Parts: sequence; C-alpha cells; structure tokens
Amino acid sequence: MSDKEIKDCGCGQHDHEHGDDCDCESNTIMLDMEDGTQKEYTILDMVELDGKKYLALSELGSIEYDILEMKEDGDSVELSYVDDDDEYNAVADEFEKIFSESDDEDDEEEEEK
Repeated sequence: MSDKEIKDCGCGQHDHEHGDDCDCESNTIMLDMEDGTQKEYTILDMVELDGKKYLALSELGSIEYDILEMKEDGDSVELSYVDDDDEYNAVADEFEKIFSESDDEDDEEEEEK
C-alpha cells in the first residue's frame, strides 16, 4: 500500500485512495501480529513529519489508536512502532491537531442542522 492508496479516494468522506468504488469501509487493513494472529485496523489518517510518514490506526471497535511509522519499499509497506519518545510525542501532537480540527468541523456541521 502506498501513501497514494491511503489518500484521496474522492468519496468526500475521508482521505485515502483505493478506487472509484469506495464504500468508506475499505480504509481498513489486516495486520499480522507477532503471535501469528491477524487483526483488522481502520486507517484514521496519515501525517508526514521530518521526512517520515506515520499512520494512526485503530483496531476495529476501539476508540484508542496506535501510531506507526510507515516505510515504503517499492510495492510493499513496512509498519513499525516509534521507539523514540520525542519523535512519538511530536507525531502524536500532529494527529491530535488533525483530530481536534476534525471534531471542531463536525461540531460546526451539527450546529448548522
């Protein structure tokens, strides 16, 4: 999956790309866990900071999210945890800004109705 596949599908509901037949549920991915199981996650958003790309992923049914660094290598993508606390905190701040802005926009839309 490339960052182009994650962003701008044109459905107007969210920021990712996976074709014209977006059903707003295809922003999910299956990840292989260390214990051999698989879990399905929703891609909440992606940010680029200091030349690196990061994803906010939420396990289906969860209100919490994980932040993973995304590295692309040709057609494949590697996701890894952010080990450095300062780097993690900087990325978390960026996602909080994005999600806060999104919440503010949702509140404004509700007030207009």
